[in-house]
Amino acid sequence: MINSTQKWWGVAAVALFLCLAPCAFADSGNLTLTGAGNNVMDGVYVGPYSATVNGVANTTVICDDFADESVIGHSWAYTANNFSTLGNALWGNQLQNYESAAWLTLQMLAINGNPNNNTQVGYLSFAIWSLFDKAALNGLTAAQLAGVNSWLAKIPQNLTPGEFANIIILTPQNCTPGTCLGQEFFEVMPEGGSAAMYLLFAGLACFGAMLLRPRGYGRAADSGTI
Repeated sequence: MINSTQKWWGVAAVALFLCLAPCAFADSGNLTLTGAGNNVMDGVYVGPYSATVNGVANTTVICDDFADESVIGHSWAYTANNFSTLGNALWGNQLQNYESAAWLTLQMLAINGNPNNNTQVGYLSFAIWSLFDKAALNGLTAAQLAGVNSWLAKIPQNLTPGEFANIIILTPQNCTPGTCLGQEFFEVMPEGGSAAMYLLFAGLACFGAMLLRPRGYGRAADSGTI
């Protein structure tokens, strides 16, 4: 026979299991764009960009959203998503495109910082944008298109979501592409301890909320726009 205490722990265990997965990246907060860097291609800052994310200054973010614009100094609310919550991301359940964008993001961060790679960073940024919005390629020269296509051709065909567990998608709230107050960005969390702690605190917050529930309830480069 199962007593009331055992029943409570059974319910708690099931609730925690169901809670942790979505709650880990159901975080929300405020993002303020603080810098666009100096790298410009086709009249557009190509990043990586700097932002204050939930009070953390100088956070490096990568844009995947050519349909919207961000202005330095402006702020907007975001919801943090990952590859298990793509239905809530700006472009929806486009798993292959988000995987490809994540892979290109990691390539960009790996070569960024060397001025000799500025052109390649530009190609990578336009490649990311083109995955979701082909209009991003309008206006590029033949040489630039070739550079973008060269990176698109390098994307592995066997990517899996597990390869990008440390990538958070910062999605503007309550909007669709082209109507947002700011753009959707990728943030790459440090691997290991920092990322694990992020997940732990998110899970604990979710579990705490469950325990506290009352009884009875089951673009122009010279304008600062990117």
